[in-house]
Amino acid sequence: MNSFLAQETAPNLETIRAAAELLQDPNPKIQKICEERLLAWGKASLGSLEALAECSDPEARARIRTVLRRVNMQVWRREFQEFTEKGAIDLEEGLILLARLARPLLRAEKIQSTLNAWGRQLAPMLELAGTKKTATTLSEFFFWELGFKGDSRSYYTPDNCFLDQVIQRRRGIPISISSIYLLVGRRAGLPLEGVGLPGHFILRLRGARSVLLDPFHGGRILTRKDCIERLQSMGYGFQERYFDSVTDFQMLSRVLGNLLHAHRYSEDQDLCESLRFAHQSLLSVQQDRAR
Repeated sequence: MNSFLAQETAPNLETIRAAAELLQDPNPKIQKICEERLLAWGKASLGSLEALAECSDPEARARIRTVLRRVNMQVWRREFQEFTEKGAIDLEEGLILLARLARPLLRAEKIQSTLNAWGRQLAPMLELAGTKKTATTLSEFFFWELGFKGDSRSYYTPDNCFLDQVIQRRRGIPISISSIYLLVGRRAGLPLEGVGLPGHFILRLRGARSVLLDPFHGGRILTRKDCIERLQSMGYGFQERYFDSVTDFQMLSRVLGNLLHAHRYSEDQDLCESLRFAHQSLLSVQQDRAR
Protein backbone atom coordinates (compact mmCIF):
# COMPACT_ATOMS: atom_id res chain seq x y z
CA MET A 1 0.00 0.00 0.00
CA ASN A 2 1.19 3.56 -0.72
CA SER A 3 2.97 5.01 2.30
CA PHE A 4 0.72 8.04 2.12
CA LEU A 5 -2.30 5.84 2.73
CA ALA A 6 -0.91 3.26 5.16
CA GLN A 7 -2.99 3.28 8.30
CA GLU A 8 -3.11 1.11 11.40
CA THR A 9 -6.26 -0.11 13.06
CA ALA A 10 -7.00 2.52 15.67
CA PRO A 11 -7.16 1.61 19.38
CA ASN A 12 -9.95 2.72 21.71
CA LEU A 13 -10.87 6.40 22.05
CA GLU A 14 -9.23 6.76 25.47
CA THR A 15 -5.85 5.70 24.06
CA ILE A 16 -6.17 8.14 21.16
CA ARG A 17 -7.08 10.98 23.52
CA ALA A 18 -4.13 10.17 25.75
CA ALA A 19 -1.73 10.25 22.80
CA ALA A 20 -3.15 13.59 21.64
CA GLU A 21 -2.84 15.07 25.13
CA LEU A 22 0.78 13.92 25.36
CA LEU A 23 1.63 16.20 22.44
CA GLN A 24 1.62 18.85 25.19
CA ASP A 25 4.41 17.03 27.05
CA PRO A 26 7.70 19.03 27.09
CA ASN A 27 9.75 15.93 26.18
CA PRO A 28 10.42 15.95 22.40
CA LYS A 29 10.79 12.15 22.31
CA ILE A 30 7.31 11.69 23.76
CA GLN A 31 5.94 14.27 21.33
CA LYS A 32 7.50 12.42 18.38
CA ILE A 33 6.18 9.00 19.44
CA CYS A 34 2.66 10.38 19.92
CA GLU A 35 2.74 12.20 16.61
CA GLU A 36 3.71 8.99 14.80
CA ARG A 37 0.94 7.05 16.53
CA LEU A 38 -1.71 9.66 15.73
CA LEU A 39 -0.66 9.76 12.09
CA ALA A 40 -0.74 5.96 11.91
CA TRP A 41 -4.30 5.93 13.29
CA GLY A 42 -5.39 8.48 10.69
CA LYS A 43 -9.00 9.62 10.65
CA ALA A 44 -9.69 8.18 14.09
CA SER A 45 -7.30 10.78 15.55
CA LEU A 46 -9.11 13.83 14.21
CA GLY A 47 -11.69 14.30 16.98
CA SER A 48 -9.11 14.19 19.78
CA LEU A 49 -6.77 16.56 17.97
CA GLU A 50 -9.56 19.02 17.14
CA ALA A 51 -10.59 19.09 20.80
CA LEU A 52 -7.08 20.26 21.77
CA ALA A 53 -6.47 22.67 18.88
CA GLU A 54 -7.27 25.69 21.09
CA CYS A 55 -5.23 24.66 24.14
CA SER A 56 -3.71 27.51 26.17
CA ASP A 57 -0.02 26.66 25.67
CA PRO A 58 1.04 28.39 22.42
CA GLU A 59 3.85 25.95 21.64
CA ALA A 60 1.68 22.92 22.27
CA ARG A 61 -1.17 24.51 20.31
CA ALA A 62 1.08 25.00 17.28
CA ARG A 63 2.34 21.42 17.57
CA ILE A 64 -1.17 19.98 17.83
CA ARG A 65 -2.40 22.01 14.87
CA THR A 66 0.55 20.82 12.79
CA VAL A 67 -0.25 17.18 13.56
CA LEU A 68 -3.96 17.83 12.94
CA ARG A 69 -3.17 19.29 9.52
CA ARG A 70 -0.94 16.35 8.63
CA VAL A 71 -3.66 13.88 9.61
CA ASN A 72 -6.23 15.85 7.61
CA MET A 73 -4.02 15.71 4.53
CA GLN A 74 -3.46 12.00 4.99
CA VAL A 75 -7.23 11.47 5.19
CA TRP A 76 -7.67 13.72 2.13
CA ARG A 77 -5.22 11.64 0.07
CA ARG A 78 -7.16 8.50 0.91
CA GLU A 79 -10.44 10.18 -0.10
CA PHE A 80 -8.95 11.46 -3.35
CA GLN A 81 -7.68 8.03 -4.31
CA GLU A 82 -11.09 6.54 -3.57
CA PHE A 83 -12.63 9.26 -5.74
CA THR A 84 -10.39 8.39 -8.69
CA GLU A 85 -11.08 4.67 -8.31
CA LYS A 86 -14.88 5.01 -8.43
CA GLY A 87 -15.09 5.21 -12.20
CA ALA A 88 -16.04 8.26 -14.25
CA ILE A 89 -14.47 11.46 -12.91
CA ASP A 90 -17.01 14.09 -11.88
CA LEU A 91 -15.70 17.66 -12.17
CA GLU A 92 -17.82 19.10 -9.39
CA GLU A 93 -16.93 16.42 -6.88
CA GLY A 94 -13.26 16.68 -7.80
CA LEU A 95 -13.15 20.47 -7.46
CA ILE A 96 -14.85 20.34 -4.07
CA LEU A 97 -12.34 17.72 -2.94
CA LEU A 98 -9.47 19.98 -4.05
CA ALA A 99 -10.96 22.89 -2.11
CA ARG A 100 -11.13 20.70 0.99
CA LEU A 101 -7.39 20.10 0.75
CA ALA A 102 -6.83 23.71 1.78
CA ARG A 103 -9.88 23.91 4.07
CA PRO A 104 -10.71 20.47 5.53
CA LEU A 105 -13.82 21.73 7.35
CA LEU A 106 -15.37 23.05 4.14
CA ARG A 107 -18.80 21.54 3.55
CA ALA A 108 -19.70 20.41 0.04
CA GLU A 109 -23.32 21.37 0.72
CA LYS A 110 -22.35 25.03 1.10
CA ILE A 111 -20.79 25.17 -2.37
CA GLN A 112 -23.56 23.11 -3.96
CA SER A 113 -26.23 25.32 -2.39
CA THR A 114 -24.68 28.38 -4.02
CA LEU A 115 -24.40 26.69 -7.41
CA ASN A 116 -27.99 25.44 -7.13
CA ALA A 117 -29.25 28.94 -6.33
CA TRP A 118 -27.46 30.42 -9.32
CA GLY A 119 -28.80 27.67 -11.56
CA ARG A 120 -32.38 28.41 -10.42
CA GLN A 121 -31.80 32.11 -10.98
CA LEU A 122 -30.37 31.60 -14.47
CA ALA A 123 -32.81 29.05 -15.90
CA PRO A 124 -35.86 31.34 -16.35
CA MET A 125 -33.70 33.87 -18.22
CA LEU A 126 -32.99 31.32 -20.95
CA GLU A 127 -36.53 30.30 -21.89
CA LEU A 128 -37.13 30.34 -25.65
CA ALA A 129 -33.74 31.95 -26.32
CA GLY A 130 -31.63 30.91 -29.31
CA THR A 131 -27.99 29.88 -28.97
CA LYS A 132 -26.53 33.37 -29.50
CA LYS A 133 -29.01 35.01 -27.12
CA THR A 134 -28.42 32.26 -24.55
CA ALA A 135 -24.68 32.85 -24.71
CA THR A 136 -25.15 36.60 -24.25
CA THR A 137 -27.51 36.07 -21.31
CA LEU A 138 -25.10 33.63 -19.69
CA SER A 139 -22.22 36.08 -20.00
CA GLU A 140 -24.26 39.00 -18.64
CA PHE A 141 -25.46 36.91 -15.70
CA PHE A 142 -21.97 35.96 -14.58
CA PHE A 143 -20.23 39.25 -15.38
CA TRP A 144 -22.81 41.90 -14.53
CA GLU A 145 -25.05 40.20 -11.96
CA LEU A 146 -22.53 38.01 -10.13
CA GLY A 147 -19.38 40.00 -10.87
CA PHE A 148 -17.10 37.22 -12.14
CA LYS A 149 -13.99 38.19 -14.03
CA GLY A 150 -10.44 37.02 -14.56
CA ASP A 151 -7.77 37.82 -12.01
CA SER A 152 -4.95 39.31 -14.07
CA ARG A 153 -3.18 40.97 -11.14
CA SER A 154 -2.53 37.89 -9.02
CA TYR A 155 -2.99 35.22 -11.70
CA TYR A 156 -0.87 32.54 -10.02
CA THR A 157 -2.31 32.74 -6.51
CA PRO A 158 -3.67 29.32 -5.44
CA ASP A 159 -7.00 30.93 -4.50
CA ASN A 160 -7.65 31.34 -8.23
CA CYS A 161 -7.82 27.54 -8.51
CA PHE A 162 -9.82 26.55 -5.41
CA LEU A 163 -13.55 26.43 -6.22
CA ASP A 164 -14.78 27.88 -2.92
CA GLN A 165 -12.38 30.83 -3.13
CA VAL A 166 -13.27 31.58 -6.76
CA ILE A 167 -16.96 31.62 -5.78
CA GLN A 168 -16.27 33.87 -2.79
CA ARG A 169 -13.87 36.29 -4.52
CA ARG A 170 -15.56 36.20 -7.95
CA ARG A 171 -12.05 36.03 -9.38
CA GLY A 172 -10.10 33.21 -10.97
CA ILE A 173 -8.08 31.91 -13.90
CA PRO A 174 -9.72 30.84 -17.19
CA ILE A 175 -10.40 27.22 -16.26
CA SER A 176 -11.73 27.96 -12.76
CA ILE A 177 -14.21 30.59 -13.94
CA SER A 178 -15.15 28.36 -16.89
CA SER A 179 -15.80 25.53 -14.42
CA ILE A 180 -18.32 27.67 -12.53
CA TYR A 181 -20.08 28.67 -15.75
CA LEU A 182 -20.19 24.98 -16.65
CA LEU A 183 -21.48 23.71 -13.30
CA VAL A 184 -24.20 26.35 -13.11
CA GLY A 185 -25.02 25.91 -16.79
CA ARG A 186 -25.54 22.19 -16.26
CA ARG A 187 -28.08 23.00 -13.57
CA ALA A 188 -29.90 25.25 -16.02
CA GLY A 189 -29.85 22.55 -18.72
CA LEU A 190 -27.32 24.22 -21.01
CA PRO A 191 -25.22 22.13 -23.46
CA LEU A 192 -21.92 23.70 -22.39
CA GLU A 193 -18.52 22.07 -22.84
CA GLY A 194 -14.95 23.03 -22.13
CA VAL A 195 -12.43 23.81 -24.87
CA GLY A 196 -8.84 23.52 -23.68
CA LEU A 197 -6.92 25.84 -25.98
CA PRO A 198 -3.16 25.92 -25.34
CA GLY A 199 -2.50 28.72 -22.87
CA HIS A 200 -6.18 29.56 -22.42
CA PHE A 201 -9.45 27.84 -21.53
CA ILE A 202 -12.84 28.73 -22.99
CA LEU A 203 -16.33 27.26 -23.32
CA ARG A 204 -18.54 26.24 -26.20
CA LEU A 205 -22.32 26.45 -26.10
CA ARG A 206 -23.60 23.75 -28.41
CA GLY A 207 -26.35 24.58 -30.87
CA ALA A 208 -27.22 24.67 -34.55
CA ARG A 209 -24.48 27.29 -34.70
CA SER A 210 -22.32 26.77 -31.64
CA VAL A 211 -20.92 29.78 -29.81
CA LEU A 212 -17.52 30.14 -28.13
CA LEU A 213 -17.30 32.12 -24.87
CA ASP A 214 -14.35 33.45 -22.90
CA PRO A 215 -15.36 33.48 -19.19
CA PHE A 216 -12.01 34.95 -18.11
CA HIS A 217 -12.76 38.09 -20.13
CA GLY A 218 -16.31 38.65 -18.93
CA GLY A 219 -17.88 35.93 -21.05
CA ARG A 220 -16.93 37.65 -24.31
CA ILE A 221 -18.20 35.83 -27.38
CA LEU A 222 -15.37 34.65 -29.64
CA THR A 223 -15.12 33.49 -33.23
CA ARG A 224 -12.81 30.70 -34.38
CA LYS A 225 -10.79 33.41 -36.10
CA ASP A 226 -10.32 35.22 -32.76
CA CYS A 227 -9.03 32.01 -31.20
CA ILE A 228 -6.71 31.14 -34.07
CA GLU A 229 -5.21 34.64 -34.07
CA ARG A 230 -4.63 34.39 -30.32
CA LEU A 231 -2.97 30.99 -30.68
CA GLN A 232 -0.69 32.24 -33.43
CA SER A 233 0.23 35.37 -31.45
CA MET A 234 1.24 33.13 -28.53
CA GLY A 235 3.40 30.97 -30.80
CA TYR A 236 1.22 27.84 -30.74
CA GLY A 237 0.25 27.84 -34.38
CA PHE A 238 -3.02 26.07 -35.14
CA GLN A 239 -4.28 22.49 -35.02
CA GLU A 240 -7.91 21.52 -35.38
CA ARG A 241 -7.72 19.35 -32.26
CA TYR A 242 -7.29 22.50 -30.17
CA PHE A 243 -11.05 23.00 -30.55
CA ASP A 244 -11.96 19.51 -29.31
CA SER A 245 -14.26 19.40 -26.29
CA VAL A 246 -12.64 18.23 -23.07
CA THR A 247 -13.93 15.83 -20.45
CA ASP A 248 -14.37 16.40 -16.71
CA PHE A 249 -11.29 14.24 -16.24
CA GLN A 250 -9.21 16.49 -18.50
CA MET A 251 -10.49 19.65 -16.80
CA LEU A 252 -9.67 18.35 -13.33
CA SER A 253 -6.20 17.30 -14.50
CA ARG A 254 -5.61 20.80 -15.84
CA VAL A 255 -6.75 22.41 -12.56
CA LEU A 256 -4.37 20.16 -10.65
CA GLY A 257 -1.56 21.13 -12.99
CA ASN A 258 -2.30 24.79 -12.34
CA LEU A 259 -2.29 24.23 -8.58
CA LEU A 260 1.06 22.48 -8.77
CA HIS A 261 2.41 25.40 -10.77
CA ALA A 262 1.01 27.92 -8.25
CA HIS A 263 2.75 26.06 -5.41
CA ARG A 264 6.07 25.50 -7.19
CA TYR A 265 7.90 27.80 -4.75
CA SER A 266 5.84 26.91 -1.70
CA GLU A 267 7.52 25.75 1.49
CA ASP A 268 4.37 23.85 2.41
CA GLN A 269 5.74 20.39 1.67
CA ASP A 270 2.70 18.50 3.00
CA LEU A 271 0.35 20.35 0.67
CA CYS A 272 2.70 19.96 -2.31
CA GLU A 273 3.06 16.23 -1.62
CA SER A 274 -0.73 15.90 -1.52
CA LEU A 275 -1.11 17.73 -4.83
CA ARG A 276 1.52 15.54 -6.46
CA PHE A 277 -0.19 12.46 -5.05
CA ALA A 278 -3.55 13.59 -6.48
CA HIS A 279 -2.01 14.32 -9.87
CA GLN A 280 -0.36 10.91 -9.96
CA SER A 281 -3.64 9.25 -8.96
CA LEU A 282 -5.36 10.84 -11.95
CA LEU A 283 -2.53 9.86 -14.26
CA SER A 284 -2.75 6.28 -13.03
CA VAL A 285 -6.46 6.20 -13.85
CA GLN A 286 -5.72 7.51 -17.34
CA GLN A 287 -3.01 4.89 -17.87
CA ASP A 288 -5.27 2.09 -16.64
CA ARG A 289 -8.03 3.12 -19.04
CA ALA A 290 -5.60 3.29 -21.95
CA ARG A 291 -4.60 -0.36 -21.52
